[in-house]
Amino acid sequence: MKPRLLLFWMLASGLGWAEQAQLAGLWKNTAVGIGQSAVIISQDGATIHVAGYGVWAGGGAGVWHSKGARIEGARVKIPITYTTLPKPGFDPQVELDLGISADSKTLEGTWKNSLGRKGPVKFVRVQAEAAPKTPAEQAPAAEGPAAEPEPKP
Repeated sequence: MKPRLLLFWMLASGLGWAEQAQLAGLWKNTAVGIGQSAVIISQDGATIHVAGYGVWAGGGAGVWHSKGARIEGARVKIPITYTTLPKPGFDPQVELDLGISADSKTLEGTWKNSLGRKGPVKFVRVQAEAAPKTPAEQAPAAEGPAAEPEPKP
């Protein structure tokens, strides 16, 4: 191995450069006092977009989103904006600072709002269900044609 290539490999290994965490999917917020709390993450490389929903004790449903957050190593900071507040006086601007577990099955860290309040938060990945067995004639049309497309003349 050439010396420069060996040096690059040693630096990359020593700095913990690893394969990008795959966070896309459905997540459950395990925070006490929030029910039906689900988060959907879509991912394009290190950039993630998030949508969330939950029902707060002593309040109601809250809906929020974030776009353009970036994964940085084993952490992700997600600035979120509530579009539906769960209770009066709820701060709509919150940042999540989360550590990504080695197996990418938990996101754990803190939330902090613009009023300076903060607390712990933990999300766990929801395992995908098996695909439903649907007869071909009942499959949604949006899935595309059942037969090969006709060749163009």
